[in-house]
Amino acid sequence: MARPEKLIFICVNERAPGHKESCGGEHASAAIGQAFKQCLKQHGLNRHIRASMTSCLGPCTGGPHAVVMPDNVWYSGFGVDDVEEILESHLVGGKPVERLLAPNPEQIDG
Repeated sequence: MARPEKLIFICVNERAPGHKESCGGEHASAAIGQAFKQCLKQHGLNRHIRASMTSCLGPCTGGPHAVVMPDNVWYSGFGVDDVEEILESHLVGGKPVERLLAPNPEQIDG
């Protein structure tokens, strides 16, 4: 199999109940990851764009979180209903979905 042109990593990390930070597992991120995989397959794009469920990506609040590489575009606070839009607009069309972009931590902290 050829290397994919783009990768989307979806955090499905889970922390112990009562932990101070939420994680992807608390935001139905596994369902989001499966939706990306199904959508890519349905559109015949799964050889060019890969969706991968991963452990912690770093940011935890405002989840779920995903990052598109090599674009280094981060998404947060999205759901299964947003998968098709991210796929069509960003992964295929090259235009990130502005309303779903994660805030830049440097802008928040600085």
